[in-house]
Amino acid sequence: MLFFPRREAGFSHALGLRASPEEPSLPAGHIPALDALRGLAIVVVTLYRFGGGTAGPGRALEPGALVELGSRGVDLFFVLSGFLITGILFDAKGRAHYFRNFYVRRALRIFPLYYAVLALALVILPRLAPQLAEPFAPALARQGWLWLYGANLVQSLEGAWCLGPLDHFWSLAIEEHFYLVWPAVIFACSRLTALRLSAALAVGSVLGRGLWLAAGGNPVAAEVCTLFRMEGLLLGSWLALAARGPGGLGWLLPRAKLALLALAPAALLVDLVNRRFLGLADALWAAAFAAGLVLVVAAPAGTVLGRWGQSPLLRFFGRYSYAMYAFQLPLVYLLAPLATAPGLAQCWGSPVVGQVTYCALMCLATTFTAVVSWHGFEKHVLAWKSRFA
Repeated sequence: MLFFPRREAGFSHALGLRASPEEPSLPAGHIPALDALRGLAIVVVTLYRFGGGTAGPGRALEPGALVELGSRGVDLFFVLSGFLITGILFDAKGRAHYFRNFYVRRALRIFPLYYAVLALALVILPRLAPQLAEPFAPALARQGWLWLYGANLVQSLEGAWCLGPLDHFWSLAIEEHFYLVWPAVIFACSRLTALRLSAALAVGSVLGRGLWLAAGGNPVAAEVCTLFRMEGLLLGSWLALAARGPGGLGWLLPRAKLALLALAPAALLVDLVNRRFLGLADALWAAAFAAGLVLVVAAPAGTVLGRWGQSPLLRFFGRYSYAMYAFQLPLVYLLAPLATAPGLAQCWGSPVVGQVTYCALMCLATTFTAVVSWHGFEKHVLAWKSRFA
């Protein structure tokens, strides 16, 4: 049984990154490595989306195994979200307006862009450009679920990807469900109790998904239902709580190295041989990403991982990752009159060249849209967060 002493410690100390002449302490409240990991997650998801992982106008050839693996960036997002949110909640325990501050700050970060995309896709576009809005008809017919953050629920009930260009909102729904419930858990539980609960719920999520699939349950529900996809969030939560105990993540470092060496190849093997085998790959990737998070976050500044965690390019994509994720699939359909992967393949006379060209163009379009969204809209809304510190 792991030993978790009761004395708490500050976050930078907990990560085993104490100030020293060779290594300055981390800025309070912000860990640049998390931005880099978030950037990595959105890069691989974007390459998946535009590299052939999305059918229709975004696919000129069947995606290869490496392209398909890009979808696993979502699992990394889950681990990061669990780590960040649980850390915020635990650090806020005992302060005034614990619940109000958390929910308002989360709402300011998440709701404006989410509902802006829905308004554009489901309200404005059908009125101004009905032809462009045609791919959004499945989402329009089920829009009540989307407005209430139930994208994954309707997909689970129907056992189908039934929201067209907004199918990817399933992961945003899972995170929102987590944000609604988890503050009360952290508020009510001690660190040790929350650690045990995080581990137990993660195991329960994995077992529940496996039993569901073994019993013949629909595979879409196994992939998107909140109860079946919690392990990434919960593993991130477990790490955040461990980081705030004596010894922090330092005692996990050797274990994380061994875990990553074992879990990453196992996850890759299962994904390539039988991606849907009882949902095992989902659990393996989540655990591998959790181990990787430990190594990157706790890495001293002068090491390879430490420098990688400070990568300006990855942190750039990390800043704009939310908007990039929200816009990328709608843009596949909205820009179809201008560019499609099959069209570019025909133009170049090669499906491979066409797909690569399409991927490059759409990555640029998505990044541009996300940058405009951030500087023209999101950051101005986020300025209100300081009122709820």
